[in-house]
Amino acid sequence: MYCPECGTKIEDDARFCPECGTRMEQATHNADDVQECAAEDSKDNDIVISCIILTNTNLLAKSLHADANDIRTLLQQFIDIKKQAGIRYLLADASNYTYCKRGFLGARKKVSLDANSSIWDYTDILMDIHTHEKSGKRIVSEYVFIVGGNDVIPMPCTKNYVAHNKDNKTVDSDILYSFPYGKEMLANLENLEIFKYDQLFHVGRLPFGKDSTLDDLCSYLQRDIENTYGIPFTEAYAQCDPNWKNVSTRVAAESSLIEYLRNFDGKIIEECYYNRLILSPHVDIRNLDQIFHTSASLYYYNMHGSNALETPFYLGQSIDKNICVPGIAPRHMGSIQTPNAVFSEACYGARFIGLDKEKSMMLSSIHSNTLNFVGSSRVSWGATDNGASSPNNVGVSNADIMAAVYIKALLEGYNMGQALLIARNAVFNSRQPGDPHAALTIVEFNLFGDPTLYIVASEELLNKAKQEKQINTKPTDKKPLADKNDAVSYTREDIKNEEEEGPTSLLQQVRNAVNSNIAQMHEIIGKELYATYGIEPRPADSIFKIKYADGRETYHFNYKTSDKNSDIEQYCSVTASPDGKIENVLHSK
Repeated sequence: MYCPECGTKIEDDARFCPECGTRMEQATHNADDVQECAAEDSKDNDIVISCIILTNTNLLAKSLHADANDIRTLLQQFIDIKKQAGIRYLLADASNYTYCKRGFLGARKKVSLDANSSIWDYTDILMDIHTHEKSGKRIVSEYVFIVGGNDVIPMPCTKNYVAHNKDNKTVDSDILYSFPYGKEMLANLENLEIFKYDQLFHVGRLPFGKDSTLDDLCSYLQRDIENTYGIPFTEAYAQCDPNWKNVSTRVAAESSLIEYLRNFDGKIIEECYYNRLILSPHVDIRNLDQIFHTSASLYYYNMHGSNALETPFYLGQSIDKNICVPGIAPRHMGSIQTPNAVFSEACYGARFIGLDKEKSMMLSSIHSNTLNFVGSSRVSWGATDNGASSPNNVGVSNADIMAAVYIKALLEGYNMGQALLIARNAVFNSRQPGDPHAALTIVEFNLFGDPTLYIVASEELLNKAKQEKQINTKPTDKKPLADKNDAVSYTREDIKNEEEEGPTSLLQQVRNAVNSNIAQMHEIIGKELYATYGIEPRPADSIFKIKYADGRETYHFNYKTSDKNSDIEQYCSVTASPDGKIENVLHSK
């Protein structure tokens, strides 16, 4: 037999483990208590992937208006079926969890977490399982599948690095579950030191709406099982704002997605599409049904989003920028007939907390036929076209890079969890370490759905995988995004650009000189925005200075570009060096 504490093989009649000293009578007595923490021997050669299902069945039952025992039975059936394909799912039920590690006199701690429990109670469970698996020389779980919304497993609300108004001070993100080292990780996330740590887990979450039921959980798990050997990939669908058509085309081209988009030449009027991408508002929710692809395998959206309850749509903005029009609604995502994955660049593109399915693009999608959805919880930043841009020379940044690299990784055979890590790495390396917009993009884009799922690019490969029971195990490098010697931290100083009244002291004179320099920078930026993007000169909504650990400084000017009649708030953020040189221009999605 094997010691359930450290995994050492010992004689069947042994009373103590010669390696760690665990009393075998006590281990036998507690055998039923450690199912959730992988006490069973896992040296089975048939197991190729291990994933922790993190949930709280009592809270999940309340959320879905169901019986907790029915949910446990359903999850166990899912686990048993998946194991036959070589995927081990370990149920970590926080409503009744027995720790693997032993305390005083060899006793195991038991916990029953509730709605008032903190995220650290949950990450401690993950760390307990990880430590137990690693010390016992078992297969170490690399994936965490969170089953439940924010009311079941709390979604951390963390600092927004580039908050530009009072409504954007925080970000909802599951990234802390990838780094479950302890409470200090919150501070490390806020000062960016977290990017120097090893990511222990690829994390995906299956959320639910206020109107979700047990049927939604059953349906998703059934679809997950049916696509264990890969989501069959045949065609793709892409829709974008016409002001971002070149940026979107470049994303589609660099990810190789464009070759899977349908050719509309001669089938619809030219104003409705560009390089096979559907353009909104030329196409809107009133006529989208005529051309929406309901049997694609991968969907990409580069459109506007909103946090307003009455605006659950993704929107497109007219070229004259006077109005935004709903281009696609949750009901369209609910009409898709085939298993699929989605990437959305839209602001609030994956919002779900406190919403019904019909009020969330992501919820409507994930509870229909979508298996994985990547989107932002807050304001998403990326590039926009200018007067001289084409798909070949237009710049891409932040959310655009995230989309291109994530989709490309999927098409190369990486699973959803791996693809998100690869995309985060690309965004991190696209800017100077510590760049706040890059850090925000990494944190605010979350993966929804089982992180072990993947796409199979041909029917032949899919059939072969099913016949041979071969699970995709393409390896990835899980090294930290930043080197331990990288200077990733920064300090932020908010700047008030206002004239001072009354007698001027020496200190005030210095401040005025600084403000004078900022005023000159503001004037230069205003001319550039108007000449390149057609944005009329206007006061800055906010200005702040970033000072990096290596001494470099940048100024960030944030402009509200939408008018009072606009359906959604839109912003432009310009990064400039202290001498006034424009380094980067980003636009909210």
